[in-house]
Amino acid sequence: MPGPATMSPPATEQPVTIVTGASRGIGLAIAIALGADRHRLLLVARDEARLAVAAEVVARTGAAVATAALDLRAADAPAAAIAAATRHFGVPTAVVNNAGTAPSDKVENTTPAMLREAIDLHVGAPLQFARLLAPAMKAAGHGCLLHLASTAGLRGHAFTAAYTAAKHGMVGLARALHAELRPAGLDVYAVCPGFVDSDITRAAAAAIAARGRTTAEQAMVRMAAQNRIGRMHRPDEVAAAVAGLLRDRPPGCVLDLDRDEPAFVD
Repeated sequence: MPGPATMSPPATEQPVTIVTGASRGIGLAIAIALGADRHRLLLVARDEARLAVAAEVVARTGAAVATAALDLRAADAPAAAIAAATRHFGVPTAVVNNAGTAPSDKVENTTPAMLREAIDLHVGAPLQFARLLAPAMKAAGHGCLLHLASTAGLRGHAFTAAYTAAKHGMVGLARALHAELRPAGLDVYAVCPGFVDSDITRAAAAAIAARGRTTAEQAMVRMAAQNRIGRMHRPDEVAAAVAGLLRDRPPGCVLDLDRDEPAFVD
């Protein structure tokens, strides 16, 4: 595993940004939004074939894009992602931790393996990125670690014990890193949408329907009704919020998107 790299202030205004879980849904929308903002991007996903979407990001934004097929459940995957980004563009100046899983089931059916996978993706990988990049970012006096969390990290939803526990951990990690790293000039954010109309949400709705008490469409309606804004979030809305944070770097840490006017919360 490579050690921390040293970073000098960027010679250009084009950040080097790693986006995990970037091959579809929210992650792809984030990649497109950041590409439009002239980020140089390393797109990370588990499935190499799905990373063909990099061509779409290039076509739509003209951004410089590279890819890395990595399973972020593996402890050494963040180091491999940093090495790939550095090889293509230079040491990363930002990481968007979007990769995740959303298990949904009764608590009696929630296994240790489900919890372990959720914690590895939502907490373990972001912590590894922070551990490896913090020295270089602190030396440079700038950098950003952004966690795509959820309102499940601020409150609880039924039948999501593993997911909610992991997202609370992700939000807590962001708060701790913000307290530690903000004095050194680094920005750490946790972005918390409610239910988003994405592949993962539709898969969860299908899993609920498979248990036989509702249809997938009805499950989607019920999930949307749990959002305070009264509807599903769209991936492009979440991506716009992420791009805005990386562009403007406002003070604050935990951004609750499930409000008529998104706001930072304590």
